[in-house]
Amino acid sequence: MTTQPAFTDLPLARPGPPFNAWGLYGPDDELGRLNLITPDVVAAAGCEVKDGIVVNLNMPLDMAPTIPTRKGLEREVIAKGHANDDQLSFNTQCSTQWDGFKHYPYQNYHGPGQHVHYNGMTYAEATDPANMKLGIDNFARKPITSRAHLLDISRHVKTHGGELSHLDNSTPIPVSLLDACAAAQGVEFRRGDILLIYTGWNEAYAALSDEEKKGLAFRKVNACIGVQTGEEAMRWHWDRGFAAVASDAMAYEAWPPVSRPSLHEVFLGGWGLPIGETFDLRGLAAECARLGRWTFLFTSVALNVPGGIASPANAQAVL
Repeated sequence: MTTQPAFTDLPLARPGPPFNAWGLYGPDDELGRLNLITPDVVAAAGCEVKDGIVVNLNMPLDMAPTIPTRKGLEREVIAKGHANDDQLSFNTQCSTQWDGFKHYPYQNYHGPGQHVHYNGMTYAEATDPANMKLGIDNFARKPITSRAHLLDISRHVKTHGGELSHLDNSTPIPVSLLDACAAAQGVEFRRGDILLIYTGWNEAYAALSDEEKKGLAFRKVNACIGVQTGEEAMRWHWDRGFAAVASDAMAYEAWPPVSRPSLHEVFLGGWGLPIGETFDLRGLAAECARLGRWTFLFTSVALNVPGGIASPANAQAVL
């Protein structure tokens, strides 16, 4: 297994954007931090299945998009007389989804509009439909399967008499809160683990009327709760060796970010760390609280779309 450099050794590619780990797994790598999920990591993850409980982690595919430029689900039923088909059309980020490495680059690194993706791929290369490199199909050929942990930030904050604001970025989640929640739940991280963060955004979203859900995308500032952006959070995630991260909120990090580079830039463009968004973690949080354990087997298989940019997560937890 490749030795992980210290956070202080970043950036690896110089000159290169801040905190990048380009070249760590070779110049042609397309898996990024998924390289940390080795066969021994997967085998050990299987030991976390103790009660045989399977929990769906996906919001309905027809949920109202939270960004106005994203097309929601359109479904056509094709009656053929002797059988039936249905035909779907949707933006791959209109519901629970993974951001692939061609989704969000370092912004304006080479100048205005000159963005750069993982291992130096240019924005022009990433948007070329003929370019199959760094496609979401890599998340299908190597399904995201590992030991995972749920940090129930919502429950932890309520237990200690606090409150979170979910539909804006006024209460970002600092590293100190992540550590306190992990300690309270008895969670210990290992290299190759997957981190899921439950902020309570799922509940806040469910409480909205249908019209309010549709209106989320058209707010003056399309904001949400998430992990606090900044170098401290980057160091925390790097040092713990996560292979992928996800939350129930719209962007994993508090959005819009208040500093640059954002976690999206560094995680996706710098490290090749998959970011999952809008996961449905309500049922998982309830089961973890009932069982008194927050570690489990996690599996997810992305759409096998060659060269694709993002995908529904098709994710589950097995406890």
